[in-house]
Amino acid sequence: MKKISRNLLAVFFSDGITRIIGFAATVYIARLLAVEGFGLINFGLAFISYALLFANPGLTVIGAREVAKDTSDRRFIEEVLGLRLLLALAVFIVLIAGTFFIAHEGTTKQIILVYSLTLFPFAVLLEFVFQGREEMVYIGISRILQYAVYLVIIVIFVRSTRDILIVPLSFVIGYVVSALFLLVIYIKKYRSFRLRFSLSHWRLILAASIPVGLAIIFNQVTISLPPIVLGLLKTSYHVGVFSAAYKVVFTLLIIERVFYYVFFPVLSRQYADSPEKLKSNFSFLTRFLFALTIPLSLGGLVLAPGVVDFIFGQAFHEATNVLRVLLLYFMIVPINTIYGYGLIAIDREKQFSRIITVTAVISGVLIVLLGWQFGFYGAALALLISESLSIYLMHRALKRVVQFESVRHTLKPLAAAIVMVVVLYLVQSWHLFTAITAGVSVYLAVFYLIRGFTVEDLMNIRKMFRSR
Repeated sequence: MKKISRNLLAVFFSDGITRIIGFAATVYIARLLAVEGFGLINFGLAFISYALLFANPGLTVIGAREVAKDTSDRRFIEEVLGLRLLLALAVFIVLIAGTFFIAHEGTTKQIILVYSLTLFPFAVLLEFVFQGREEMVYIGISRILQYAVYLVIIVIFVRSTRDILIVPLSFVIGYVVSALFLLVIYIKKYRSFRLRFSLSHWRLILAASIPVGLAIIFNQVTISLPPIVLGLLKTSYHVGVFSAAYKVVFTLLIIERVFYYVFFPVLSRQYADSPEKLKSNFSFLTRFLFALTIPLSLGGLVLAPGVVDFIFGQAFHEATNVLRVLLLYFMIVPINTIYGYGLIAIDREKQFSRIITVTAVISGVLIVLLGWQFGFYGAALALLISESLSIYLMHRALKRVVQFESVRHTLKPLAAAIVMVVVLYLVQSWHLFTAITAGVSVYLAVFYLIRGFTVEDLMNIRKMFRSR
């Protein structure tokens, strides 16, 4: 099996396991801590999500690219690690100081402070090295260890709301285990480990990473913004309801991560070596992703009440319609990721950064305004609107360079999904898993009959797997 197919399986398998473990931890926490306690945890998680972004302004993306060029260049890796550690310390200090200005009770501040310790194992996390070396198996194992440790500690030690601080502490410990595992593998391969502090080289590294880093920060800031806005303008209950719905969608977004980790290097190589192949591959990736996201989204619209009730219980019933809005958001996120990183692959980082900046500002304004006015429904709608604008702009910018088919590729998945939705509507009173099985079977049968994938599409898959 070629390296790319091994990496595809490794990322898909490990991400699948970690999302299942993470989802199990989420359900356990939600049921044990109730809506308010679950809201407090997600309020703290939103803060550490921001902190991790600012501690890593595009360094891992640029780091993976440079390691791919020369896997023996230890100096660059050590300089990146030194820079990341310094940035982590700076962000940690800012975060500690910032908690004193948060108008919340002591438990909320304590949760944020414990989560902030994650910055230090994150700073020495060597995922970018193994992504650049295209050794995704090590990344997969480290993430499984991280999430497994997180879940085990929670299940053993969290028994009531009095144990709420153990949740962020287990999060930190999971990161420590993951970082140590990759560090051991790194030392075995490079025979040494050290940090380098070089201001002159740091300036060069930052000059290359900041444009991409700012775009990623803007994008992730808006994704993490709803829990903070709802926590500040509404209540912990609103945060809990929104977070429950978003956790379902986050689990589905394994599709996005797999395609980024595996196919971004492929597209980058093809632009350098065989740019004529990009047209067919972008067309195929669009078709393939729509064939996955359209049925998942439309099927979810019908089954949302059963999904929320099965996972979180009746206390989270109001998350049903929030989930429906976020499923429409999910439908376009993976495609937008391919278009966005496609721009970076063809050396259009500045266009990518501009689009992300514009849509992030719009998204932030909408989240505040709609979240304030309509609560969790408004926050979900804001994400959908801004993502729709982003995919339009990314698609337009990409097609100026690479001409490929896109919109018409939605027709066959949409037709098969509509038939599936009719069936799901008729059997929605069945047990959730029975209904899901029926829906999947109908979709696959109809999609096959209308020739959703052609022989040419299958050949494209083979070509991409043989690109090394």
